[in-house]
Amino acid sequence: MKTRTFPIYQVDAFTDVLFAGNPAAVVPLQGWLGDDVMQKIAMENNLSETAFFVPCDTGGEADYHIRWFTPTVEVPLCGHATLASAFVIFNQLGFDGDLVKLHSQSGILTAKRDGDAIVLDFPKQPIKSNPTPGGVIAALGGAAPTETFGVASRDTDHVVVYSDAKIVRDMRPDMSALGKLEGRGVIVTAPGDKTGLDMISRFFVPAIGINEDPVTGYMHCVVAPYWADKLGQKDVVGYQASARGGVVACSVDGDRVALKGEAVLYLKGEINVPD
Repeated sequence: MKTRTFPIYQVDAFTDVLFAGNPAAVVPLQGWLGDDVMQKIAMENNLSETAFFVPCDTGGEADYHIRWFTPTVEVPLCGHATLASAFVIFNQLGFDGDLVKLHSQSGILTAKRDGDAIVLDFPKQPIKSNPTPGGVIAALGGAAPTETFGVASRDTDHVVVYSDAKIVRDMRPDMSALGKLEGRGVIVTAPGDKTGLDMISRFFVPAIGINEDPVTGYMHCVVAPYWADKLGQKDVVGYQASARGGVVACSVDGDRVALKGEAVLYLKGEINVPD
C-alpha cells in the first residue's frame, strides 16, 4: 500500500512540565487531507484533540487555517490544541514573528508569545438561561447546584455552578449516563478555593469521545466571563481540576477572552497516511 508521510508533534498544553496540562497532537500540512482521513488520524491518536493547519492564502488576514478533531468529530473551537499548534509554529517551524493569526470556524484567532507563555485571543462564549435536565445533575452525583445555564453558541453544552470547589474537585460522574443524555457536554464550576485561583472547573464530554477533557481553552471562554462578572474584575485565574490539572490565566475584554498558558513538547515524529 502506498503511503504519504507527514510530521506530527504531541504537546502538553497549559503546563510548564511534562505529563500535566492537556496533550494535543499537531499535524502541520501544506494542503488539506480529506475530512475522513483527518478524522481517522485523530481517532488513531486517541487524544482529546488533534489539530491540523495549512498555510493560509487570505491576503494577510491570517497566516494559517486551523481545524480540530476529537477521536469522533470535528469541533469549531479548541483552546489547548491551538496553544499546542502555536507552540509548534513558534518553536519548531521557524515562524518569523511573535504573533500568529489563525483562520478557523470561530473566526480569526491569534496567538502571541509572552516570554515562555503564549496568549490566545479567543471569542467569548455567551451564556443563556437554560435549566439543566435532572438526569444531568443525577449523573454528576446529585449535589444541588446554585445555578445552571447553557452556552448560547453551543446549544448542547450545559453549565452547572456549585458553591463549593470541593464538590467539583471530588466529583465522579457516571460517564455512561452522561454520554446517553441529551447534550454534548457538561461544564461544572465553583469559586476558587486556593490563593490565586478565582474559579475551579471541569469539563465532561463523553458524547464526543472524551470522558473528561484535562484542560480546556473553550471552557474558560465560558466560565471566565461568568466569574469575572460575579467578582467584578477583568482578570481571573482558573484551575481545571482534572487528574492532570492545569492553570489558565484569563482576561476578559468585551466579547473577547485572552487565555495565557505555557506548553511543553513531548514528542515529534512522522505518521504514514494511505495515498
